[in-house]
Amino acid sequence: MRKLGVALVIVAVLGGPAAWAAARPLSGSTLLAIDARVGFRNFLPTRMLAGFSYSSWSDRGGILRVDFHNKAGWVLEWRVQPTSGDCDAGSTKSFQLDGNKVWWAQIGAEQQAWRCVFGLNGTPLRLVAASITPPTKLAGSGLGVVAASARRY
Repeated sequence: MRKLGVALVIVAVLGGPAAWAAARPLSGSTLLAIDARVGFRNFLPTRMLAGFSYSSWSDRGGILRVDFHNKAGWVLEWRVQPTSGDCDAGSTKSFQLDGNKVWWAQIGAEQQAWRCVFGLNGTPLRLVAASITPPTKLAGSGLGVVAASARRY
């Protein structure tokens, strides 16, 4: 029993932070460049769907976009955009994920999961995980997990 306890402590100490850093969807120079450009709007996902990796980012018209893709060619677009009105406007269902209320809707060919936050300057923002991959292949709850995981870096 004592050996099991020691083994768990070793795994927690050695595997913990290294595994978390490897799982972070964005890091290094990309993260620093986004932070320098968008400042108070740098809300980014801390979790990404399995198989998806960072592709590119842009900041145009006050909307931060970060693209992730997988080997099948599916694209997941992360957006931080200004919003007004009720956060649930346009939603067809909601999820409670990681302690955050997340809304979902199919809007044309695109499915979106989002939640709302306030930037450091008080501006209301909508954090959106979106994809044109149909819900039969990419579940809306998966997009919801990405949206729920976002935090300001």
